[in-house]
Amino acid sequence: MTDPLQDRVVAAIGHQYDLQGEIGRGGMSVVYRARDMRLNRTVAIKVLPPELAYDPAIRTRFTREAQTSAQLSHANIVPIYDVGERDGLAYFVMGMVTGGNLAEHLAREPRQPIEEVRRLLCEIADALAYAHVRGVIHRDIKPDNILLDADRGRAMVTDFGIARAMEAGTRLTLTGIAVGTPTYMSPEQALGEREVDGRSDIYSLGVVAYEMLTGRVPFTAGNSMALLLKHVGERPPSIAELRPDAPKALREVIERAMMKTPEDRWPTAVAFRDALAADRAPASWRAEPREPVRY
Repeated sequence: MTDPLQDRVVAAIGHQYDLQGEIGRGGMSVVYRARDMRLNRTVAIKVLPPELAYDPAIRTRFTREAQTSAQLSHANIVPIYDVGERDGLAYFVMGMVTGGNLAEHLAREPRQPIEEVRRLLCEIADALAYAHVRGVIHRDIKPDNILLDADRGRAMVTDFGIARAMEAGTRLTLTGIAVGTPTYMSPEQALGEREVDGRSDIYSLGVVAYEMLTGRVPFTAGNSMALLLKHVGERPPSIAELRPDAPKALREVIERAMMKTPEDRWPTAVAFRDALAADRAPASWRAEPREPVRY
């Protein structure tokens, strides 16, 4: 059976890229493995699906966000080599990472070793720190967007800003949310705030950290709206109860990342990374509930 979208991609850019098959498909993109025939290297090509690509506003914003992300050059960020909009298609070409993503890794081993959690979090936080000082906020940090290098297991963050691109033409929900992943969404995103800053990414990474340690996400619900409300107003089960062997200092670092109010979180991804590396929270901060309880 032929793939109409793949046929369109081949017609548009087949002169430069030899498509070798689909390797992933989600609500916001379809990903193909390909060979760059000019540079003789394997790449991944991410294409907007037809249900989004029909909207010129989304195509334009997708391309613009990809162009911005292409300026990021960091060992823990998947590089973008090419960006294009042609024949009604919007796509970008990125490095091929062959070790799968963190979501797949967690499906096989839900509770990760302590040192592995610390290592991966430091790498991801370092990538976010690099992007944030350049004015780039991810907005959709989740295990699916964290790829793992097959050779060294290095974490590599992908899809910077792509969630924001979808806002251009996607109908909003009742809360004002257009895109994102409710399971990992910060309270301010859940409340519909459009102009979030790097502390939103820190919250989402805190949720990923919680999942890596405990083997479960902090909140579940029967629908997206109920899940978003939990991010805004409920306290998750204690990491200490779910993972007693996790060092207290590491728990506190992660718990601070997941505070409900941005001002109560780590102020920057650099501060979060440094606290993870030191495996300690500052003596002036404790994760125990304070009044009013905001965690």
